[in-house]
Amino acid sequence: MGWDEIETERLIKSNRNFLDKEIGKKYEMPALFRNPTEENPVEISEFLSHLHLDFLDETLQQIFPRLSRIRKSVYARIRFVIFMILRGIKFVKKAYREIKMNVKIAENLGFNSNKIPSYETIRHFIFDLLPNKIEEIFYRIVSEIKEQLKKKGKWTGNAVEDATVIVARRGDEEAKYNGYYETYGWKKDLFIDSTNNIFLSYKDMEINENEGEYMKYHLDKLNRLGIRIAHLTADGKYATYYNIAMSKCQYGVDFLYKPQKGWVYNEKGEEEKIKERYSRYWKEEKYFNPNVSLEYKLHFLYKKGEYEMVGAYYRNKRMEEWANNEELRREYGKERNLNEGFNSYLKQHAGFDSNLPRKGKKIAFFHTTLCLISLNLVALTRLQNGVTKNLISVAYLT
Repeated sequence: MGWDEIETERLIKSNRNFLDKEIGKKYEMPALFRNPTEENPVEISEFLSHLHLDFLDETLQQIFPRLSRIRKSVYARIRFVIFMILRGIKFVKKAYREIKMNVKIAENLGFNSNKIPSYETIRHFIFDLLPNKIEEIFYRIVSEIKEQLKKKGKWTGNAVEDATVIVARRGDEEAKYNGYYETYGWKKDLFIDSTNNIFLSYKDMEINENEGEYMKYHLDKLNRLGIRIAHLTADGKYATYYNIAMSKCQYGVDFLYKPQKGWVYNEKGEEEKIKERYSRYWKEEKYFNPNVSLEYKLHFLYKKGEYEMVGAYYRNKRMEEWANNEELRREYGKERNLNEGFNSYLKQHAGFDSNLPRKGKKIAFFHTTLCLISLNLVALTRLQNGVTKNLISVAYLT
C-alpha cells in the first residue's frame, strides 16, 4: 500500500470517528446498490433505499404544503407502500409491524427509526391522501422513466395495448359477470412499452366494456406528456376503422394488428374513391389544392370525420401486406406472446388481483394501480443506478 493510500485510509477513519461522536452512535457507510441475482438476492427494503423520489415533489407539495420539513418521511411512506406490494402484504397493519419490529427495514425505507409515524398517519396517507393523486403520480413516474430510458438510448416508442382482468373477491356485489372470462370483476386496459416492459398508461373499466374504445385515451394522455408512440401492436378488437385512421392520421403511429376472420376488402378505401371524396370539399376550403399527395388527402378526410373511408384505405393495405409478408406475421405473433407472458407476470408477481385487501370497485382499481406503480418503480430504481436490463424483474428480491 502506497503512502497516498495509507493517508486516505487514515482520513476516512478519522472522519468516521468524528461522526460517531457527533451523532452518538457508530456511523455506517450506506450500502452500495446491488442488482439482485440468484447468487446474490437483495432484501426489498435495501433495494428500495436506492430509489430517488425528488421528481415527485411538485405533486407531493399539493398533498403536503409543508413538504420541505417532512420530505424524507413522505418519501419513506411511498417506499413503504411499494415494500408492502412487493412483499405481498395485504394489510397495512401487518406491514406497519414489520417496520416497528425491524429497525433496518424502517431505515432502508427512509424512516427515522426513533420517530416512525403512527399507524394512523400512514393509514391516512395510503387510503385518504394517496388515492386523490394516484393517477398524477403514476404519470410522473412514467415521464421520469421515459427520460431515463432516453438518456441511456433505450427508448424506442414501441408499445402494445391489451386489457387484463381484475378478478373480484368472492361475493363482491359491485363486480359484474363476464361470460367470456367466466368470472366476476373489472378490467384494466394497458399501454405497455414492449421493449422495456414499462407500464405507460392505464384505463379502469367495467368487465363488459369494449376496451377498443380507449386507444385514443391512451395516445392522448401520452401525447400531452410529450411521449410519442411510434409503433403499436394490438389484437383485432382494437382495429376499428376509427382507431386505424386515428392512430395513423392524428398520432403518426404504425399500428400492427391481425386481420380478423370475416374481414373483406372495402371499396370505400380505394384511391380513386379517396380522391373523388376529397374533391367534394373544394367549395368549403379557402385554400383548396387538388394537387396534393394521397397522404395529405387521407389526413384531410380524417379531419372531416370520414373515418370509415380513411380506415378502409389503411386496413385494405394491411390485409394485403398480412397475406404476403411472413415476417410481419411473425413480428405480430412475437409481440402478442410477449404481452400475454407479461400479463401473466403481473398477476403472479405483483398480487394484481390475488392480494385485493377488500371488496369493492374503488379498492380494486386503487390496488391494481399501486401494482403497476410498484413494478415501474422497481424499473426506475434500476435505471437510476445504471441498470438497463430486466427492469421490472422482481426475481431474487426477498
